Amino acid sequence: MPVFCKNRQARVITVDFKMLKKAKDLFYKGDFRGAFELFKAENKNYEAGLCALLEGDEECARAFWQKEKDPDTATQWGLIVLDIIHLKIKKRPTFFQVRAFLEVYLSLFIESKHLSWAENLISACDIFARSNPESYKFIARALFANGYLVLTHKFLNESKKLFYFDPEAHFIDSQAYFLEEKYDLALKSIDETLKSAPEYYPALEFKKIILAHMK
Repeated sequence: MPVFCKNRQARVITVDFKMLKKAKDLFYKGDFRGAFELFKAENKNYEAGLCALLEGDEECARAFWQKEKDPDTATQWGLIVLDIIHLKIKKRPTFFQVRAFLEVYLSLFIESKHLSWAENLISACDIFARSNPESYKFIARALFANGYLVLTHKFLNESKKLFYFDPEAHFIDSQAYFLEEKYDLALKSIDETLKSAPEYYPALEFKKIILAHMK
């Protein structure tokens, strides 16, 4: 397991925007170790902590996030996640934190192969839903983006119990059924989308694609 946190010293430095851009580019390419070093050099504690976490170093992530005397919303979320990935709930996240970060972190954990952490985030779905009832849809979006189609349907069904007329939930469901080549169900779901959003152009175009595959 990597250890990033040796010999850190607090420094006051001028922000180097070129370095930050390079750090972000490395992050989006999945080079979390390289991004960590650049974020650390720029005293970007939240970003450095996230990179450390995605490299598997939880304690380093915690150390960076706890450095903040007045942590921002993202840093507070990160500290909550460090508990949830071990099935501990010490503080409930806010509505905004769930909306802004749940889907992102779930996707990052899946993409970086931290599947047990992803599973534990998902297992806390009811806790998240108490803060933000759309949590089931956020989880479904991350699962759909990463190819977990059966689970996508499961969490969309939970979402639709609360917000049946949410056109996005039916649209994602339709796309998932389409990828499974279940065109009848895809058509049924896209029709439900169009009941709530009859002029939604992507849904209208997607219905044409479904019908073309049913001929």
